[in-house]
Amino acid sequence: MSYFKKGMIFITFFVACISMALLVAGLGTKHWVNARAKRIRNPLESDGKIHFGLFDGKKELNVAYGWRTYEIDVINLLKYEPEFLSYGFWIGTTTAVCSGLLFSGLSALFAAINTVTTTSRCRTKVIGLYFWNFLAVVSDVLAVCLWIAQFFLHIQYSVLSREDRDNEWTSEHMAELGYSFWFVVGAAVSSFINIIILVIANTEREVDTIIPVLEEKTNGAIMLY
Repeated sequence: MSYFKKGMIFITFFVACISMALLVAGLGTKHWVNARAKRIRNPLESDGKIHFGLFDGKKELNVAYGWRTYEIDVINLLKYEPEFLSYGFWIGTTTAVCSGLLFSGLSALFAAINTVTTTSRCRTKVIGLYFWNFLAVVSDVLAVCLWIAQFFLHIQYSVLSREDRDNEWTSEHMAELGYSFWFVVGAAVSSFINIIILVIANTEREVDTIIPVLEEKTNGAIMLY
């Protein structure tokens, strides 16, 4: 393997690490959704700010008496208030993000292996890097699509608990996708960039194989003379 090819593969190691960091940030931060809220009875005197991630979050409500802060337990709400979010989309998103993290980790591992050694095993040589990065892209894109479906089917209409809705709070059409979601989009882009880098790295091999053939033909012509 040429130094150019090893160098390009080593770059994919760092890009895979960036993808992993983005996915960990996506799992750990609490801004998959950002929303405002108003009380139907007195919308001009009330205000609310809500944000949550895949597991927990926070809401702040003000009914003209000052801000009050409450913690949001997403898993608890999924269990006791199934209308809050679709459990299928939530578990699918969480699983897809974790899968993307796993495949990005494998991509980084085998990129490091390919940089320091030459191996003939399919899943650890260069063709295997295509495989792991492709699976990472698929997982990340699946997570993005599932959460977008969650947003349009549930989140855009309400991100409030049953108790808040009973108290005439509403967040309808006041929600947006937060930066935690965009971390996963960034991870998908990073893994796709890795595939492009691998394509570039492999085109160098084709050039290397053409040059010796031309040299051999030239040498043969000289021998005839």
